[in-house]
Amino acid sequence: MLPALSASPRSGVLTGWGNAWLAGLVGLDDVITQVHHALGGVPAPHTLGDEPLVLGLGALRAAGAERLRLVLPIPGDAAGLPGPPEVNRDAITAGEAVIVVGPVPPLALVPGVVVHGPSVEGRLESVHWRVLSAGRVPPPGVGLRAAEHELSDAIRTTTADLVNLDIASARPEVMALLRDRGEAEPGPGLGPGHPPGAHALLARAERLSALLDLAARDDGAAVTASEIARRTAALRGLSAAVRRAYEAAYDAFDPSYATVRPPR
Repeated sequence: MLPALSASPRSGVLTGWGNAWLAGLVGLDDVITQVHHALGGVPAPHTLGDEPLVLGLGALRAAGAERLRLVLPIPGDAAGLPGPPEVNRDAITAGEAVIVVGPVPPLALVPGVVVHGPSVEGRLESVHWRVLSAGRVPPPGVGLRAAEHELSDAIRTTTADLVNLDIASARPEVMALLRDRGEAEPGPGLGPGHPPGAHALLARAERLSALLDLAARDDGAAVTASEIARRTAALRGLSAAVRRAYEAAYDAFDPSYATVRPPR
């Protein structure tokens, strides 16, 4: 099964707005508001470490936090993880983490979700980021330009593979999303201080994430085991490119872009 990426990954929103706060571009209340908005719009008891989110973020700054970095690992792809093995394992299980650059040793924030209340009454989800000691600060991931190039290549390859497998006949909406060049406005994850290219890349990655979610619902027109394996391989390559695009967009924070409005 392919990993799912929400329009605003939990750790992405914390990274994007957390970096803006650490740079003095927004207030702490802005970070909390954006996290609540991205995680359902309802104030929930999100925590960081053993503290409410607002106090946990303050503790990170007091510990010397200078920058946050999003990582979206999956089994078999631990690129960007800081170690040690148990931290990497927890991050892979969660499918996401935030590397905190500045403290010595560096820290890793790994989220877990707690569900409150019965579903019949509308369940409330809260996110709890554990604070773990990391082994190192990993090298930066790919930049915006490289991530955009990789994503474009993955789209071309995936489109060709799905056409050959006649996926279009079963899921025409999947092909429509692949071929649509329109750039929807990205979600709220990127705070002030991200260049226009980051907003454009994130918007594209979010649209393709919706495609992957749609394609994962069934096997399309694939019938034989060989066809299903080829389809899965094609979508896995696109999924990897989408994950790297998310990481590159969120990691492109630069305070000099604080007054640049994202493209609309």
